[in-house]
Amino acid sequence: MFNRVTIIGLGLIGGSLCLAIKEKRLAKEIVGVSRRKSTIDKAVKNRVADFATLNLKDGVKDSDLVIITTPVFKIVDIAKKIAPFLKKGAIVTDAGSTKKHIVENIEKARLKDMDFVGSHPIAGSEKSGIKHADKDLFKGAYCIVTEAKNKSALNKVKKFWASIGMKVIVMPAQSHDKLLSKISHLPHALAVSLVNTAAGNGLDLAAGGFKDTTRIASGEPELWQ
Repeated sequence: MFNRVTIIGLGLIGGSLCLAIKEKRLAKEIVGVSRRKSTIDKAVKNRVADFATLNLKDGVKDSDLVIITTPVFKIVDIAKKIAPFLKKGAIVTDAGSTKKHIVENIEKARLKDMDFVGSHPIAGSEKSGIKHADKDLFKGAYCIVTEAKNKSALNKVKKFWASIGMKVIVMPAQSHDKLLSKISHLPHALAVSLVNTAAGNGLDLAAGGFKDTTRIASGEPELWQ
């Protein structure tokens, strides 16, 4: 499907994407980019990626598809940084859990030669890090892709997510945010609030109901900033 795919951010989502792409043979080469040397070393040693680097320029050079899987607050800045190094026709997407801010700010930046299509694969775990990467993480889950002016790029992104087993829905970025705030973000906020309220008050006595309700609160905090 692609000659070269780059994943920026090698945590649970990024690492799992690498493995899913490899299993489905969707790219001849998978490149990983991380800010931590220990992470890129693990990615190569465990064959999660074919090549891994700390350098954004080296990571995106000659890639057909770039997927940004970092925390939401970093996505726009990374898109701006990689824009000068993308080859013409490269497609950029992301895995952020909010969409309106990301899509609007990337459009406003008018980044030359960047075809950006917003994505939100609704898959994950309370676990984090590349060590928990799972090639089956996305199978059967939904992925919301936001509307885009470039229909060719939009169709390729839809096909990509479908190829790793996801059920793809296209909707406006604002509609995505309204929907996910109710069914994803609010439950997470409530879980964290419950944990903070109960902290130090006999948590060792908590049974299954409390643990089931608060499981998602153990996720990586940076991803929700």
